[in-house]
Amino acid sequence: MLILPGNRQGALLAKQKISVGVEGELVVLNLGNVEVKMPYATAIQLSQWLRVKGKQAKMVAGDTSRHWSALGVLEDLKQ
Repeated sequence: MLILPGNRQGALLAKQKISVGVEGELVVLNLGNVEVKMPYATAIQLSQWLRVKGKQAKMVAGDTSRHWSALGVLEDLKQ
């Protein structure tokens, strides 16, 4: 589960509990008290749109950092 804070200038997005799950062939996205179920192909397309638009907004904001975040923990990596 992820909790999104509001932005720096004001609360464009109030804090919401966000989670993503799977029900068979559907991806289930929960945003606060809203639940959206979609086919996996739609979820992949949505993720690509969010990534592209997020990068555009980051450039407009002047953020040139290369911050990476992980969704999982890698274990037993061979060096």
